[in-house]
Amino acid sequence: MLSRAVSNAHSPDLELRTVSPPAAEGPPLLFVHGAYVGAWCWAEHFLPALADRGYTAHAVSLRGHGESGGRLTTAGVDDFVADLRRTVNHLDASPVLVGHSMGGVVVQRYLQQYDAPGAALMASLPPQGMAGLTAQFAGRDPALWFQFGVLQAFGPGVASPRALRRALFSDDLPTDRVADYASQVRGESPRALAELTTPIVTGRLPDDVPALVVGAGEDSIVPRWAVEATARAFDTDATFVPGVAHAMMLDTGWEQSLHALVDWLASRDLTPN
Repeated sequence: MLSRAVSNAHSPDLELRTVSPPAAEGPPLLFVHGAYVGAWCWAEHFLPALADRGYTAHAVSLRGHGESGGRLTTAGVDDFVADLRRTVNHLDASPVLVGHSMGGVVVQRYLQQYDAPGAALMASLPPQGMAGLTAQFAGRDPALWFQFGVLQAFGPGVASPRALRRALFSDDLPTDRVADYASQVRGESPRALAELTTPIVTGRLPDDVPALVVGAGEDSIVPRWAVEATARAFDTDATFVPGVAHAMMLDTGWEQSLHALVDWLASRDLTPN
């Protein structure tokens, strides 16, 4: 796996992790992470598994995340869209975009300005933002909601790994893996989180970009109705992966999440030749 920087004199360097099989053809994939994490969440399973299937796949860390530069505290959603645009321009071919959670909103916002050969939204926040999700989440599990406040205010060292498991993973994910993933979690931009409580994607989404909208069957953060709202915005049907929690690319059922993506790519002929 290659790790390199997307550099620009006027913007922060961005971490880009890449796998590229020798004979890969067809459109590459570019993965966009959600809040509190970075490109590492895709590099754990998805990138090497896709390389085995012949795909060139990239994962970017948005500014202030992972090994990317830039001040996280002042970054907004449009800054993340600019990071995505700069990364796309850095690649040799236009990629299929894959966004998870907050990254799904970044992809949606991007598509209102730019084209792509396809887009996959995995456990994505819906176009109307997370205000409704926040109220539902806080009412259903106030203790867990409090832990996210602790994470944001004081950093990951204070947040409970048990709480992160309840929010992001299934009960059967081994404890050592939960602890490893929890150690890589970081704070998120207060500005971006505030923007995400409002309808962040307004206006019409493109109807000529093939789109996959897939939800996690056991998601405690993005429930079924929110996934279906995103699907309606793309005039498509939502697909759900049963038995998988919000962190679809890291949970024990990550292979099922990968298969949903690969099957959709094949159905749209977005595969290596």
